[in-house]
Amino acid sequence: MEEITSLAESCRRILSEKGRLSTAIPGFVARAPQSDLAVAIAQAIAQKTILVAEAGTGTGKTFAYLLPCLLSGKKALISTATKTLQDQLFQKDLPTLVRALGLSARIQNLKGRANYICQHRVQLHAEEGQFQSPQCAHEVLHIRDKLSQMKDGERSELPEINEDSPVWNYVTSTTDNCLGAECPNHETCFLVKARKRAMDADIVVINHHLFFADTRLKQEGFGELLPGVDVIVFDEAHQLAEIATHFNGERIGTRQFADLVDDIIGEWPVLDLANQPLKAIRNKSDKVMDELLNSIPFREDRVSWDEVHRNKTFRDVWDSWLAIKEELLACLSDEHIAEVPGLVRCKERLLELDQTLLSFSQSAKDKIRWLERFKQTLVFHATPFDIAQTFSNLLRHHECTYVFTSATLTMASSFDCFCKPLGLGSAQTLLLPSPFNFQDQALLYMPRGLPDPKDSGYYEALLERALPVINACGGRCFFLFTSHKALKLVAQMLSNTLDYPLLIQGSEAKPILLERFRQLGNAVLLGTATFWEGVDVKGEALSCVIIDKLPFASPVDPVTRGRMAFLKEKGLSGFDELSLPNAVIALKQGVGRLIRDITDKGVLMIADPRLTSREYGRNILASLPQIPRTRDERKVLHFIKELALDYETVSD
Repeated sequence: MEEITSLAESCRRILSEKGRLSTAIPGFVARAPQSDLAVAIAQAIAQKTILVAEAGTGTGKTFAYLLPCLLSGKKALISTATKTLQDQLFQKDLPTLVRALGLSARIQNLKGRANYICQHRVQLHAEEGQFQSPQCAHEVLHIRDKLSQMKDGERSELPEINEDSPVWNYVTSTTDNCLGAECPNHETCFLVKARKRAMDADIVVINHHLFFADTRLKQEGFGELLPGVDVIVFDEAHQLAEIATHFNGERIGTRQFADLVDDIIGEWPVLDLANQPLKAIRNKSDKVMDELLNSIPFREDRVSWDEVHRNKTFRDVWDSWLAIKEELLACLSDEHIAEVPGLVRCKERLLELDQTLLSFSQSAKDKIRWLERFKQTLVFHATPFDIAQTFSNLLRHHECTYVFTSATLTMASSFDCFCKPLGLGSAQTLLLPSPFNFQDQALLYMPRGLPDPKDSGYYEALLERALPVINACGGRCFFLFTSHKALKLVAQMLSNTLDYPLLIQGSEAKPILLERFRQLGNAVLLGTATFWEGVDVKGEALSCVIIDKLPFASPVDPVTRGRMAFLKEKGLSGFDELSLPNAVIALKQGVGRLIRDITDKGVLMIADPRLTSREYGRNILASLPQIPRTRDERKVLHFIKELALDYETVSD
C-alpha cells in the first residue's frame, strides 16, 4: 500500500502548479486531468492491473504515462500507433522529462526490421543482383559504400534515397528471408544490435505493428524482450483492435512470391548449377502476377475471395500460379541445396507459402477471405472475425501492468466499443474530459436542408453551405472526406471557385502539405483518413474543420460484410456492435483536429443530415465534446466575426 501511495503522490506533486516540471520545463501548465491520469497509472503499476483510460485532447497524456513509468524504476514498453509519435517520444518527450527529473534512465527506440539495413542482402545484391532499373542498381552500390559509416543502420540515415524507392526491398530483410544465426553478418547485424540495446534499456519505445508482429512471429525477438517487461503502455490505443486483427490473420502477396523467386536466383550461383530453368520460371511468374492483377474485374480495391473465385479467368490464373510454385519446389529438391543456408531458408519459405496457399484455397469458418489490390501487387488475406479471446490470452500469458489510452475510446461515455473487441471486460476504466473550454472555443454547425449523402447532388449542396463558412474564416480550413472519390469531386468543383490556396492530399507528401498549410495561414486542405488523426495544427491557421459525411465503413467492404454476418449469426446487431462504434471513434478523431490548444477557437461543420434525422445521431452527439450547436448559418458567421481572425498573419 505504501508503494502505491508514494508513487501516486510523487506523480501528483511533480505535475502540480508548483511542481518540478513547472520550474524545469518552459511553458509547462499544470492540468488536473493530467495529474489524475498519472495517479491512476501509478496505482495500476503498483497493483499490476489493467487500466483503460480515455483522456480528452489537451490532457497531456504523454507526460501522464511517461512520468510514473520513469519514477517506478520498472522496465516499461511504450507502444504507439504511428512512427511519428514513436519518434516524438524518443527524441523529444522522454529526453525532456529525464532531464527535468534529473534521472539517468536508459531509453531505446526499436522499430520493425524493415527499418534496418541488412548487410548480407546489400552484399548479395551488389554482387549478383538483377534490378528493376539502373537507378536501383546504383542505389544498392551507394548503400554498400555507406555501410561502414552508418551508426544504427536505420533507413533514416539515408535521406538521399526516396522513401518509395524499390531499393528498400533489396537491402532490408523480412522474417521470411532473414538467415538468423546462420547469417555471415549476424555479429554486426544492425537489427540484432538494436534488440540488444532494447534488452538493456529501462524504457523501450515501439509501435503497435511491431508489437503484434513480434508477439505473433517470435522470430522478431519478443520471446526474449517481453518476459523482462513490467509495464506496457499502448498510446493511440483506439487503433489496437484493427492492427491486432491484421496480424492475427494469414496473408500472402504476389510481391512476396516475386521476392522469393529473386532471392532464389540471387543465392543460386553459390551452387555453380545452371540457372536457366529458374530464369524461365521467373519470366512465367512475372507474366502470371500481371495476369492475376488484371483478372480482378471489380472496381473496388478490397474484394471478397468468394466473389473473385467465381470468375473463371481468375481461377485459371490462380491454377497457373500454383503450377509455378510446384516447378520452384522441384528446382529446390536438389540435394546440394542443404549446403547453402540462404537456399535452405528459401525452401522453408516456399513450403510455408505452399501451406498458406493451401489453407487459403479451403473454406474457413473462423476467417474472412479477401483480396487487396494495389498498383503492382495483390495481397490475399484470411482475417479472423474476432480476436477478443486471442488478445485476452496474450495478456494472461504475460502478466504485468497494461495501460491503454487515447482521446477516443468511448461511445456515449461507454468503453464497451473498445473493451469488448479486445476481451478487456475486467479492466479498470477512467474517463477524463478535455481541459479545453469548448463552450467558448468552438461552435458545431449542422446545416439544414442537405439531401441524403447518397443523392447525386449532395456535394453540390454541401459546397453551397460550406463556402460561406470558408470565406468568413478566410480559408484556414481542413475539409475532411470519407472517400478519395468525394475528395477528387470536391477538388474539381473548388478548383475555379476558391479564393484561397487549395492543398489536396496526394499532390505532395503529407509533412510538406501540413507545413505549407501552416505557413500560408489561409489555405484550404482537402484530406481523407490520414488527415483525420495524428495531425496537430495550433493557432489561427486552422479555424474551421468541415466533415463531409459520418465515417461509416463501406457496406461493400469484404471485412465489414464478413464481421456483420458473424455478429448476426450470434444474434447481435452488426450496426450497433460494429458500424456505429467505429464511426463514432473515427468521427471523434476528425473533430479533434479543430481545438488543439487553450487559445484555439473555430467552427466545426458536420454536414451529414443523418446526424439530426436518425435516432443514432443522439448517440453520436453524446460522444462528441460538448460544443454549442447551431443549424443557423447566420449564427455561424457571427461567431466567426467575433473570433476577430488576424488577417495580417497570412503569408503571400
